[in-house]
Amino acid sequence: MALDIEDVRLLRNPRFRRLLEARLAGQIAQNATLYTLLILVVQDTESSFQSTLLIISYTLPAMFLAIPAGALADALPKRLTLTTGLLLKTAVAGGLVLFSGDTLSIFLLAAALSAVSQLYSPAESATVTGIVRRDQLPAANALMVLTLVLGQILGIAAIAPLLLRTVGPSSVFLVATALFALASYIIGWMASDFSREEEAATRRAGFINAMQEGFRVLRQDRHAYLAIVYLTIGTMLLKVVVILLPQYTHDVLRISTRDTVFVAAPAAIGAGAGMLFAPLVIRRIGGWRVVAAGLVLLLLGMLGLGLVVYVRDFIESNINLGIGFVEREVGVSSVITVSMLLAIPLGFAYSLLSIGARVVMNERAAPETQGRLFAIQIALGDLLSLVPLLVVGALADVAGVRATLLAAAAAAVLAAAYLTFSRRLGPGQPLPRQALDTRPAG
Repeated sequence: MALDIEDVRLLRNPRFRRLLEARLAGQIAQNATLYTLLILVVQDTESSFQSTLLIISYTLPAMFLAIPAGALADALPKRLTLTTGLLLKTAVAGGLVLFSGDTLSIFLLAAALSAVSQLYSPAESATVTGIVRRDQLPAANALMVLTLVLGQILGIAAIAPLLLRTVGPSSVFLVATALFALASYIIGWMASDFSREEEAATRRAGFINAMQEGFRVLRQDRHAYLAIVYLTIGTMLLKVVVILLPQYTHDVLRISTRDTVFVAAPAAIGAGAGMLFAPLVIRRIGGWRVVAAGLVLLLLGMLGLGLVVYVRDFIESNINLGIGFVEREVGVSSVITVSMLLAIPLGFAYSLLSIGARVVMNERAAPETQGRLFAIQIALGDLLSLVPLLVVGALADVAGVRATLLAAAAAAVLAAAYLTFSRRLGPGQPLPRQALDTRPAG
């Protein structure tokens, strides 16, 4: 296992442990909520374009709020930012209990949940460097991603499907409301441990200077630039998969849209494996190289899903994985089995992407600038994905979901190649770490 005993000892740090506990509760609530909203919209409209509109309604607030919210997250006390954010999420989840039957209300409340996340998420990411040592950053970020993966497994693969089948969507939102409230209690307790000196350090820069600092890091350091570029492309591809997953489940796997868990659960398992593997690889080859490897693997996974029938035929002809036996004896289609197998590297790849990018941003920027750096990545990803996501939703309804996956992967390859090798964009050479990181080593 890549996480060693020294890494596990991070859990003895009470502030970091409480951060993980609050993050887990919040991630379970958020994943269960978004999964349920997506299923409701697809079932009501039977259109990938409508699911695209839901994702866009969740995306639009980030386009306008992410960068200023990131600067505010660095400027405001952590106690205020984190606790207030979770309390507002609690209110939104409570609103969904009352208005989950109306599609327009779903879109508006999804946008409200996203707006709150723009302030909360950068503050949560930037908090890590204030409560762990620099040499613990790879393991700390891996554990942060682990809570994300567990939140996906419990929210998407367990709580939401079970409650949707047995009780109904309102029960999912009631559970989410309770979990957000629990997270706000835990994070408030953790945040109260921050010293006045730690919170004062985040308020030294002015608002405009705070926003400019994040862009300065990207203009001057190639490693940070590449990490942001690859993570942004990877995040866009993940959104494409999320949008197309219900239709993929229905059209390709020939099962109910409620059974998207057949693909979502293996992806979450892969993400967990990536979390365990990433710290060791980051120590060996560096964070930004791990991000690049994660993007390549993610692209291969999407190509596999798009060509799933051909992949199935190749496996049955050349590799004895027992797929035919599963189909004959268990009754699970061979296409479903192969799709489940292909979903594992998708989750694994995104873990490498997200952990590697977090480590790069933690290492290349001073703590008081990291909230806005994470916010810039969120804003760029959401801004640049708006038009492609609209195209993806329309194309899937016309050309089919598998062709759309292939087209998205091909477009991502071209974009990554251009942004990597273009002389017009991005800095030339990476700066020495100490030129950007003013933190003490201890």
